[in-house]
Amino acid sequence: MNTLTARILILLATFPYLAYSQQPKIFKVKAGEYPDRVIPYADRYQFPQFTTGKAEFIDGRTSQARFNYNYIGGHMLFVDAKRDTLEITDKAILKNITVGDKSYRFDKRFGYCEVVGIFNRASLGKREVLARIGTEKGGPYGISYTASSVTTYRSYSSDQSATTKKLTPNAEGVFSYRTANYLIDNNNRFYVPSPGSIKKLYPAHKKQISQYLKEQPVDFGKEKDLQRLLAYCDSLGE
Repeated sequence: MNTLTARILILLATFPYLAYSQQPKIFKVKAGEYPDRVIPYADRYQFPQFTTGKAEFIDGRTSQARFNYNYIGGHMLFVDAKRDTLEITDKAILKNITVGDKSYRFDKRFGYCEVVGIFNRASLGKREVLARIGTEKGGPYGISYTASSVTTYRSYSSDQSATTKKLTPNAEGVFSYRTANYLIDNNNRFYVPSPGSIKKLYPAHKKQISQYLKEQPVDFGKEKDLQRLLAYCDSLGE
């Protein structure tokens, strides 16, 4: 076997591994179990530990605490002086949360979003959650099968107890990471990315934006494409 043939075989053998390594993580929670006890801590939380941060409110108040973002349901939690894990109750007037070098905004419809880009007329927000993507119901003779609801992405959450809700006793839960992007204007209003919402944020440049989208197609579900589009819109000026 010559050297070239050997290299080709090695490369071909690597493809299945590469494809597998790019697959999203899947977590199965058995009937009657609690997701927060089954899914490992490192997969449930964004940071390795609760980290000092600051919450800012629209009435001018600020509050410091140790925060961590919980992917199960997409909650921002904090630890109080008694070491109890809690969630901010007055989210309606929450302006911003900063944890380390990361910043988060909140919307009552969409929840918490991490700010991943700041532009002249809007910020780009990313919301990542561990969503319940399906249910495995017990089949005959103990065989499990994935129900048809596997494509229905529902966030697992509970406002009163963010991560301690037990699954129903007759069905296993299947969880995986799901990401959504949002546009956040300078008044902290959230928009679902679309040609219409972009033009609403940059009303003086509707024609240029339409032409750009025609010549440089944008996938409004991809962060890189949205970064590129917003950078272009900024280049048009006020």
